Amino acid sequence: MIHVIERTADASLPVGAASIGEAAALRIAVTANFGSQPTPFAGRTEGAVTTFAKSSSFYRAPTVERVIIADAGLSEGFLVETWGAADNKLYHTLVNGRGDIVSNELRTNEDSYNVFADHPGVTPQGVVSGPGAGNAQSPGGWLSGAQSTILIQGNNARAYLDRDSNNAPDAGGVAVTDGNFLTAANLTLAPTTVQNQAVAVQNLFWLNNIIHDELYRHGFTEAAGNFQENNFGLGGAGSDSVDAEAQDGSGTNNANFSTPADGSNPRMQMFLWTAPTPDRDGDVDSDIVWHEYGHGLTWRMIGSMSGNVPGAIGEGMSDVLAIIMNNQDAVGEYSFNNANGIRSSRYSVHPDTIGDFASARGVHRNGEIIAATMWDAWQRYQAAGKTRDNILDDIVGGMNFIPAAPTYFQMRDGFLAQAPADRDCLIWAAFAARGMGEGGSMNSTGSVITESFSVPAACGGTGGGGPRLTNLTGVGTITSSTRWRATMTATVDNGAGTPQSGVVVNITTSTGASGSCTTGTTGTCSASLSNLRRTTVASVTFTVTGLNGIAGASGTPRSVIVNRP
Repeated sequence: MIHVIERTADASLPVGAASIGEAAALRIAVTANFGSQPTPFAGRTEGAVTTFAKSSSFYRAPTVERVIIADAGLSEGFLVETWGAADNKLYHTLVNGRGDIVSNELRTNEDSYNVFADHPGVTPQGVVSGPGAGNAQSPGGWLSGAQSTILIQGNNARAYLDRDSNNAPDAGGVAVTDGNFLTAANLTLAPTTVQNQAVAVQNLFWLNNIIHDELYRHGFTEAAGNFQENNFGLGGAGSDSVDAEAQDGSGTNNANFSTPADGSNPRMQMFLWTAPTPDRDGDVDSDIVWHEYGHGLTWRMIGSMSGNVPGAIGEGMSDVLAIIMNNQDAVGEYSFNNANGIRSSRYSVHPDTIGDFASARGVHRNGEIIAATMWDAWQRYQAAGKTRDNILDDIVGGMNFIPAAPTYFQMRDGFLAQAPADRDCLIWAAFAARGMGEGGSMNSTGSVITESFSVPAACGGTGGGGPRLTNLTGVGTITSSTRWRATMTATVDNGAGTPQSGVVVNITTSTGASGSCTTGTTGTCSASLSNLRRTTVASVTFTVTGLNGIAGASGTPRSVIVNRP
């Protein structure tokens, strides 16, 4: 068999013999690519290929293949493959029979992306590296096939511009051959300008791959039905990377994610948002992208998420993915052009409990209940010294224990089944604070709900309820031309709706001050910070950390922001 490299030549010509051997060709290639190193000993020869001994310098044993080089005539040469262990660089070096390097090809992709890691409101655009030839979550790297500025594709996602809304890549774009997607945004221009469309696609591709790799680490793998073209023999059905459509022309002020069965490509449609001028682009808002990806996570790992209750849980858990990844209690504030985001309240001060669930409110509003619950849980995890990895382990792994079309209480039980013992009470406390404690229940439609604010005895509960923080409000008052006062009022009941007096409410503030107040017969008490300078203190955050000295008591922690009047 003759292996001809690149150029053509008259096959009837004689082949010139090489004046060097395989070991010399390997030494030449190693010196060129890795500097001076000992040449490995030759191992075995099979046909035209000689495999050399693998030293610690190489990821895989070097090989030298005797080939025919076409250059006017035909001559023997050597195709040398070396793969460095330290830098993961794979070279194919073509050495002619005289010992000259004819070509030297680096076959390791080193991809980079100019992206908004969160959204333009909080993070500037910056260049970040991809995994190159791969990582444990994406063994083949992120890129495969031909790339352009408006079509970037790989094993986990295919992101492309779809302004004409035909569910296929738009024509045009500039070829990108080096794996570097570095277009800079100009946010003073419309997102539909050529440069901003390239930014949209590169940002969307990067965000999809980041969340793929993050969720993979926590259990959303091939066997769990994740989104990959090649599953590397690790279970599940492949051929289902995410089709991520940037600036899809079929809508505005929204986004969606359709999740077919494992083995079929899901589709993410990202829209423009029209509230400000120029329009804003959901493709550069990680909250929106990760919210949509969260739908794929729940549909694949849990099963059906349709209906009033499961649909609300799906919306809420999609928010959960975004707020935990970004460690922010608001969702969509950039796209929606509102500092408090697109929901009815920031999750750190959200008032709802499960008793507020009502089908007429819709799935997004009802979904805020479980999102607020999980934000509470995340705060408790952090206070207990737990990490984002811990809570994502419990969320993603917990979905293995949750039935299709779940209720809120079944979500709680799934997370409890996954979490180790030292995190169980953190979950119980968060759910109990929202009325989903021990003894509570709801039916599959949400039409019958029994609230409980109790935690199990193992978590310090008595099974009989107890003081519960039910509301926290704040007001700012001007006290002089230069000063103002911030006041918070807490409302506490006995866990069953009756105001409870004599409860010590433990308080911290964003200024560093801390203290307490004690409830009266109406179940309320207030605390103030006075003499705040109007020129330097724009707001004060009061946080109720516990009741009667018990951190994480029912309904806590809960915060309220008091703005300077």
